[in-house]
Amino acid sequence: MEVRVEKAFTRPGRIVFLVVIAQILIYSISWGQFFCGDSLYYLSRMTPTWDAFAQNLLREDDVGQYRPLTYPAFTYLVYPIGRLEPIAYHWIGLAIHIGLSLLVYLLLRRLIDPGAAILGYLFFALHTTGYFITYDMTFLPDWLLGVFLLLILHCWLSYRSTGRPRFYAIALGLFVLALFSKETALMIPAALFALEMWQGDGPWVARARRTVLNLWPFFALSAAHFIWTVFAKGRLHPEDPLHPFHLTANPLILLRKSKFIPWLLNIDVHRVRTSVDIVYYGLAATQCLLLVMLLVRLYRSGARPGRAFWLLAWASALLLPPLLISEPPYEHHLYMPLVALSAAAGLFFFSAANNLPRLVRFLPRGTHLAAVLSLNLVLTVLTLVYFNERSWVAHGSRVVENALVTMKRHHGVLPTGSVVHLAKSERNSIWYFDRHTLIRLFFDDPTLTMRFEDLGEALPPRDQPLPNNYFVYRLSDGNFERLDDRWKGGTTSLLEWALQGQTTEDRSQFYPDFNRFQTPCGGRVFLHPLIRLGEIRRTLVTIAGTTLRVPLPYIEPGSELHVGISAAFEIGDGFEARLSLEREGRETKLVRHFLNPAHQPGDRGWYDYHLDLADYSGSNYFLVLKCDAGEQKKTPGDWACWSLLNITRQTSAHKGDLVISRTTDIDDY
Repeated sequence: MEVRVEKAFTRPGRIVFLVVIAQILIYSISWGQFFCGDSLYYLSRMTPTWDAFAQNLLREDDVGQYRPLTYPAFTYLVYPIGRLEPIAYHWIGLAIHIGLSLLVYLLLRRLIDPGAAILGYLFFALHTTGYFITYDMTFLPDWLLGVFLLLILHCWLSYRSTGRPRFYAIALGLFVLALFSKETALMIPAALFALEMWQGDGPWVARARRTVLNLWPFFALSAAHFIWTVFAKGRLHPEDPLHPFHLTANPLILLRKSKFIPWLLNIDVHRVRTSVDIVYYGLAATQCLLLVMLLVRLYRSGARPGRAFWLLAWASALLLPPLLISEPPYEHHLYMPLVALSAAAGLFFFSAANNLPRLVRFLPRGTHLAAVLSLNLVLTVLTLVYFNERSWVAHGSRVVENALVTMKRHHGVLPTGSVVHLAKSERNSIWYFDRHTLIRLFFDDPTLTMRFEDLGEALPPRDQPLPNNYFVYRLSDGNFERLDDRWKGGTTSLLEWALQGQTTEDRSQFYPDFNRFQTPCGGRVFLHPLIRLGEIRRTLVTIAGTTLRVPLPYIEPGSELHVGISAAFEIGDGFEARLSLEREGRETKLVRHFLNPAHQPGDRGWYDYHLDLADYSGSNYFLVLKCDAGEQKKTPGDWACWSLLNITRQTSAHKGDLVISRTTDIDDY
């Protein structure tokens, strides 16, 4: 066993190949995510001209940052590849992370033992931070900083080993580019200083003096860039203490940044919601216990960190800027500090593998190390699953996709000059859409506008009709609800009015009796909120065997009937929803739709019908809604959910006598 392990470390190519395969597998978890607010930010701020780039050099951007190189990099290098395809940016991010991981491995090979280098490479390449870096162009500044910093480190090591000035000049030029990519680059000279103090020869005072003399151009450029940034921004930092880039030394804010510590170990601290979270924390505690045991046993065996504490100084230097601002901690800030920490991890694990005795006599020497690494990999996968469900970028992507799908479903094409007004919603509602970017970009119309009640932009008065092409939505936990029918005017809502209708029952469809349905208020017809495809709707439910006959108000010429049909559950053998108009005993069938969501994934959304009532104007009409069970009469989940249910006296965005609008995949648009 030990011989095989040693051979594996002498053949790193195989390990690198397996790690790349593992990276593709675990980071592909985010490939189904859409753009988020930061993605839209770059899509709407391309700089196709020199004048546009020059303006970015002279001022801060819309969110108070100074990263002028990111815009031409996106315009000329990234966007031509990705265009408006979200998956392409996930692939670009993955390719960059794989490439940077290989650069880290080559760097570690130049700094530490090959065995320790491969362990450090494993730690960096499969770290949970990679989820964010591979997500999409949201992390473009981190892509650029990573490329420039690692090339600087390689050039610096080449300069130190050969003494050739060209490597020094290249490193200095790359440093200038890094400074215009992300503010953290200001600390690169400090990182180089820590690297030299770790690797250099001689007494530490002489080593420090020699290093400062070698690095003074880097420090000078860093100071000059800092002064220029203050000049370009017109201030040192935002004075508003609530601004994310406000400088602060508040102990409470620093305490919040302690999340970086468990993140380093691929552990995310979050609230326990399910039994999976309990197992997750059990595995995390086991990993921490094993690590403490390894540290104690290493110390007792005589191992000491020596100069390795300079690696901590290197990582701390690159992490310092995020620590000094009000912004909450974000895991991607660990990405470049992780280079130094990967070197430390590689040294620690390699030392543990070589110096510790067997924990159990009949087990190989590396068993304890394999246990720690295996636990860490399991925690990585579990953490990535959690991030893909609840992280800020994943939630932002779902909000954006839900918004676009919902608006496409309702409007098809937004008329020129349309306004979409978002009622008071969850925090960061403006960030999700980058103000107007989402609708202008994906409806391809620069005249479209989004307004936000969260910004103090008041909604129109409820006692007056909405202006033409004015639509109101609300966002709740990532899902959208259209609110137009809450305004007095050209829409007559039938949802609540339908509760006054006449109900008839076919008791043969009750399974095995009505009480098993456990409906709200014990009713066969009732209102029920339903979320499907990212949209919340108030729905009117009729259960299997129920027919609802609703008297309609006077139908004016040119009116349209809008109704949506969906299923509340994904069980049973399906049901048939029927909609018809009745007048003087004569029934005209409008909609007959069978839904079987348990077996047909396509039936788990909304089917919206827009019906022209030009031939049915007048009075004395009844709307008849009916739900019939499937052939096998498996009816416990047979809730036909009728949404929209309104009559408008204006032409809708959908043309034709009968139009069915469904959204199946955002790629259809």
